[in-house]
Amino acid sequence: MLPFRNLEGAAASLGRPLAPAETLWFRYSVTMPDFHIYAHSFFLLLCLFSLCPLPLVLMEAMGVSVLRRFKKQPNVRVPFSRVVQCYRDVVAVLLLVVAPLQLTSYPLLKVRRAATTTTTATAAIC
Repeated sequence: MLPFRNLEGAAASLGRPLAPAETLWFRYSVTMPDFHIYAHSFFLLLCLFSLCPLPLVLMEAMGVSVLRRFKKQPNVRVPFSRVVQCYRDVVAVLLLVVAPLQLTSYPLLKVRRAATTTTTATAAIC
């Protein structure tokens, strides 16, 4: 959960008004539990792994000659079916390995954060 309950508190802690994107995210996530916000990181990874290679895939599919000088084997063309198979393999790894690892590591992060807070509070008392 966010430490602020309203937009004014968030803006006051930053010392400036919130940007439109920050306001949108605040309204979306203010009542959401921490785990749900943390789970968004998997979908961000999925989007990144899908969108970042897209320009290269399209240029390869169209046969853009600029790419040839950067390839190790410039005369080899990768068929689109192999590109799709590679994408499926990457998504399978994301779903079978990365997603469970991300979601099971959350309690560890939560415990570590609580332990750090407790240690800091104990040190302040002593």
